[in-house]
Amino acid sequence: MQNQIIRKMTLSAMFIAIGLILERVLMIPIGEVNRIAFGSSAIILASLIVGPLFGAIVGASIDVIGFMINSVGTYTPYVTIGLAVLGVLPWLLKKVLVSLEKLPGYFNLSYGLLGALLAYGIWFIYSRDAYTFNLGGGNFADVDLSTPLVRYVLPVIATAIFFGFIYLISRLEKRFSDQKKIQNLSAKSIVFIVLVSEILISIIWGVQWRVWYLGIPPVALYFNQVAFFVIAFPVKALIVLTGLRTYQLNQTRLQ
Repeated sequence: MQNQIIRKMTLSAMFIAIGLILERVLMIPIGEVNRIAFGSSAIILASLIVGPLFGAIVGASIDVIGFMINSVGTYTPYVTIGLAVLGVLPWLLKKVLVSLEKLPGYFNLSYGLLGALLAYGIWFIYSRDAYTFNLGGGNFADVDLSTPLVRYVLPVIATAIFFGFIYLISRLEKRFSDQKKIQNLSAKSIVFIVLVSEILISIIWGVQWRVWYLGIPPVALYFNQVAFFVIAFPVKALIVLTGLRTYQLNQTRLQ
């Protein structure tokens, strides 16, 4: 029992370090406070490998320690709460999906969710000519949505990402079909866990706390979060899949 706790604490420390690098170093800054980061993938890995308690600790620690090391904007506990919940959600979804995997076509829900996000982004672009993007620090930028780049090129890119996701999943299924399941889950189920967790925390919670805290209208915020999500999600899914596969291959050595 004591060895198991020590092992989980050691792994949690490793996930915190990885999460800090992915969240604060290997990220794409957009303005003063916005960024496209990948630290949540380490939190999802922690939740699936060391469980919900340590997953929540990893999530909260990545935010608090990251802010202390490299503060961006003003600290808000809403982000810490969201990342702590993200440390629990994948574990809960894993419990559900062990049974849900037996239902044929359950993964079509993933395509539906991504299709809905794609449709929302395209609707937002065509429903207005401009919107104001919050750069942080009291700075704002007016984005012209009527240009050909935004009206035609961006929807094509987003659609290509959508179908690229479908192709990637089919390739992953073929690659892992003859191998042992990762954490008793198929590659599709792991991607589903990442997708649902990111939608609930990065998009829905990410918008809601900003509405409460900053008083910003949610429509434009949803567009921002969806745009960031489209770019980051495939990378996060691959990080989680690779991390779980690596852990599985070295699990005996780590125990």
